[in-house]
Amino acid sequence: MGIIHKIDHPQVEGIRLGRQNRAGQYRINTSCIIYRLGDTIVDTGPTAEWKLVKRYLEERPVRRALITHYHEDHSGNGGNIECCFNAAVHCHHNSHQRLREGFKMNLSSRMIFGKISLANPTRCPEVVEISPTRRLQALHMPGHTDDLTTFLEPNEGWLFSGDLYVAKQVRFAHHEENIQQQIESLRTAVSLDFDTLFCAHRGHIANGKQVLQQKLDFLTSFREKVILLHSKGYSRRQITHQLLGREGSMALLSGFAMSKGNLVAACLKDL
Repeated sequence: MGIIHKIDHPQVEGIRLGRQNRAGQYRINTSCIIYRLGDTIVDTGPTAEWKLVKRYLEERPVRRALITHYHEDHSGNGGNIECCFNAAVHCHHNSHQRLREGFKMNLSSRMIFGKISLANPTRCPEVVEISPTRRLQALHMPGHTDDLTTFLEPNEGWLFSGDLYVAKQVRFAHHEENIQQQIESLRTAVSLDFDTLFCAHRGHIANGKQVLQQKLDFLTSFREKVILLHSKGYSRRQITHQLLGREGSMALLSGFAMSKGNLVAACLKDL
């Protein structure tokens, strides 16, 4: 892994960290972005890339890190940043214990991202003052995880979305995901007043509300198909094969922590 590129936006800084092949191409699921607004960063990157993250943050003082959710590619360097820069680490209270004590990771995630550096987080303030004219509003939007928090800059019309978006259509899910909660969170997000989405994996997207609506439409339709087949007596495995096909290498490498079957199970959680 390494720094792939810096974020090309006139007002928001950042770097993308991740793996590249020999052609210089990178994969969304093995790369991640740290955004920077003045002395505040959104997400911290993985510990596997701490040296590069540290070098980037040393360019100017960093006072706080806002963590969108506890997954290792987002929270990994929280403890390192807290220790090295004496910066505050903020996240949703659902993940305070996870960041203080650590959490179980599958083998592929440990190999790619490394274990997290333990931190002493505090709850995200409802409003984080960035400058006299800019502020970030913390908005809890669970579904992908129970702690997922997005950050809205109302004056500029920006939404830092963590993993709320990632893709218009998905074929895999983590074992902990809840699709009905994601649908509700996406409905909340598209009702907000913003234009530009700052996704933790896709980068900045000008038509942010439109792509969130497309993901909302996809998940709503997909969940309806799952529920219909479930009502007809299909098993989870049968539903998965019919709608998504057989499991692939991603499921095997992650020990089925990330799989097609998890996506179907996530649709059935609240039934």
